[in-house]
Amino acid sequence: MFVGRTEELGRLEKLYAANALQMVIVSGEYKIGKTALLQEFLQKKAAAYFVARNALSTVNLAAFCLELKEQGILDSKNDLHSWDNAFAALFFRATQQQLVLIIDDVQYLLDAAPEFFVVFERYVKKYKKQLRLLVILAGAPLSDIEKALLKKQDAPLKKYISDVLVLSSMDYWEAAPFLTGFTEEEKLCLYGATGGNPHYMSYLDAGLSLKDNLKKLFFEPSAPLYKEPVQLLKIDLREPATYNTILCSVACGAGRLNEIAAAADMECNKVSKYLNVLLVMGVLRRVVPAFNTTNKISYYALSNEMFVFWYQFVFPYMSSIAIGRGNQVLRNNIMPRLDLFAAYVFKKICLQYCSKLKKRRDFMCEFEQIGPWWQGNGKNKAALDFIALAGDTLCLMDCIWSNKKVDVSALKELLAKGEYFSADNKRFLCFSKKGFTDECMDISAKDPHIRLISLKYMK
Repeated sequence: MFVGRTEELGRLEKLYAANALQMVIVSGEYKIGKTALLQEFLQKKAAAYFVARNALSTVNLAAFCLELKEQGILDSKNDLHSWDNAFAALFFRATQQQLVLIIDDVQYLLDAAPEFFVVFERYVKKYKKQLRLLVILAGAPLSDIEKALLKKQDAPLKKYISDVLVLSSMDYWEAAPFLTGFTEEEKLCLYGATGGNPHYMSYLDAGLSLKDNLKKLFFEPSAPLYKEPVQLLKIDLREPATYNTILCSVACGAGRLNEIAAAADMECNKVSKYLNVLLVMGVLRRVVPAFNTTNKISYYALSNEMFVFWYQFVFPYMSSIAIGRGNQVLRNNIMPRLDLFAAYVFKKICLQYCSKLKKRRDFMCEFEQIGPWWQGNGKNKAALDFIALAGDTLCLMDCIWSNKKVDVSALKELLAKGEYFSADNKRFLCFSKKGFTDECMDISAKDPHIRLISLKYMK
């Protein structure tokens, strides 16, 4: 079952409808659903699909010719011994018939077969005005593809790239079909545990409880995500042991450089180098107070909620899971702490909902910037989950994850935080897991500058 990605499919269909030469890059993190998107797009289209090999050019050439013959794109009688021969036949076909050519895992060709792109460009130039060809170059991560195809001045195909699609995790509402059959709170936990990744969410079973789904995903030796972050890191990193230590420290609450160094028992300057690598990879992100550009008061956070879940709850118990004690670990150590993880995920969903409201033109202001805010430390610290700015209008937001309805005291606390800002026009938005007391609702009804949103009404 293919779910979501309507925007990305729409962009690909628009390029295809041009019925001329179009080139697009499709990228994203590993296992984010690139191949599934492309397979869905190819329905009822004449297409050549090739997955590049992590091998030498000769192997890729042989595989390219063999598979495109198998798919009926190249003539099985043709004896093709070079990229020149292969592209001559392919491009001539694309002048006679509308085609889609997909090169998946294109990053393997960047170093192993640079002549692929040189020869490709030659035939693009030769047949450009006659071509009815959509070329999709897919791979991960985007940074590697950018270096070779977009950022180099002499990149052969740079001027032909029409669009770049970067797939990211699905938002909470796009992921809804995977979460059917669960309660709102269970949906939120499972969405966070899978990081909004459609491949991971495809393992969910509405016939099982929340606990049993988590067991199936993480807490069995054969579970699909039991070792997933470690395996993903091994693809790009030479020293996963050090990175695992740092990521575990961050997931468990160490955010500032000195805190991470202390937790990892390493020197700050050494930790800093590893952190920079993780930032470039997109595994970590640097969080600064909204509208503040200095890194001195920033902290580090994991970009992916699945990594947060895994390093908090799976990594410390891998040995116990390996010997079949995953169910006990889950029951005794994970389920009692799951609510804290859910509160963390709730904030992300609230932020997504703000963007959703903005697209509907239903937010309290047409914000240009949005993000968390804090100032001070310790007892003197003041914080808001998010603030949004639109011209001279400021919207202050809190996300309250509690088993009780939000009462007037919590609402007044949010309103009082407005004193930290000098903006003339202030708006206040409060999100709640369980809703609001009647008194809160009365206050909001009388003041158009106050808005209250409960989880079950976030649609």
